[in-house]
Amino acid sequence: MTCDRVLGLLSPYLDGELDGAVKAEFEAHLSVCRECADLLARMRAAVAAFSGFPEVEPGPGLRRKLLAIPSRASRLRDRAAALFRPALQPIWAAAMGVLLLIGVYIALPNKGLINRTISQGLHRGFASVERLYVKAGSVTDRIGAFANDVIDSAKAANPIGRGKL
Repeated sequence: MTCDRVLGLLSPYLDGELDGAVKAEFEAHLSVCRECADLLARMRAAVAAFSGFPEVEPGPGLRRKLLAIPSRASRLRDRAAALFRPALQPIWAAAMGVLLLIGVYIALPNKGLINRTISQGLHRGFASVERLYVKAGSVTDRIGAFANDVIDSAKAANPIGRGKL
């Protein structure tokens, strides 16, 4: 038996919970390992010291607070339940649809036609975006030119009379 195994069995040994074979192996290790025997002696002294303390019953407020702490299993259950809220059902449905399409695509033996169609659609989409970008640029140029014309006209008209002596 290793020292690590003995460390894991110290409390069950002190509580008398070890069966005959494991208890014999445990005690055999203690007879050859001074460190583990010393640790057992210190644990026995600690148990003896603690046994002298009176047992205290927690008050009703503390008991209520302790019982209100959710267990780890209930926290995990709550997290799992949050994934299946009705508000998330459309997202799950869309994800399943995408996975279905991917699965069908992977299973198809001839993907050339689909790849070509997707490529053409992407190129058309990029071309449309590029045309919109060019139109937007010309609109902003015209707006900038119009703004400059308005500023030049306002300066020429001098509506508030600045610069006149």
